[in-house]
Amino acid sequence: MATNLKDIADQYAKAIFELSSEQDNVEDTRKDLDTLKVVFENNPNFVTIVSSNDINSEARDGLLTTLTTGASEAIQNLVKLLAYNNRLNLLTQIVTSFEDYYNDAHGIVNVVATTAVALDETRLDKLAAVFASKTGAKHVNLTNNVDESIIGGVILQSQSTLIDGSLQTKIAKMKAQLLG
Repeated sequence: MATNLKDIADQYAKAIFELSSEQDNVEDTRKDLDTLKVVFENNPNFVTIVSSNDINSEARDGLLTTLTTGASEAIQNLVKLLAYNNRLNLLTQIVTSFEDYYNDAHGIVNVVATTAVALDETRLDKLAAVFASKTGAKHVNLTNNVDESIIGGVILQSQSTLIDGSLQTKIAKMKAQLLG
């Protein structure tokens, strides 16, 4: 039994991912969820308004129907279920968890490359290729984070892998060996 909101969101995400996989419409579901996430992020008071006791059920149902117009039946039902269980506030977390399931199923890995200076696209592409070859990922989404404190080199970090090739770490290891 899920005890925290992240676990609850993950259960909804897993269910909708499995259902969309069975129905062979994962891409459409992903697009629908991404659209809903944007709406929720751009309208932070939406959940408060829809969940308010001041709004009658017909108006609430109308808002939810308008929100999900054009979405798949599974997404329409998900939104209704979340509203019924007073869990609409979990929608953005559900989308994030769904994206994790999607990425896992398709071999996509999100990686942050921390460097002392910003890297151009060519170098980022090379780093992505190196990371993919070392980890077996089919596709690497690489973002560059600049941190001058690492002095030089690169730190590649995904959810499950850390490759630290920074000068800061190498200097710290040499210092430990000399003092140790």
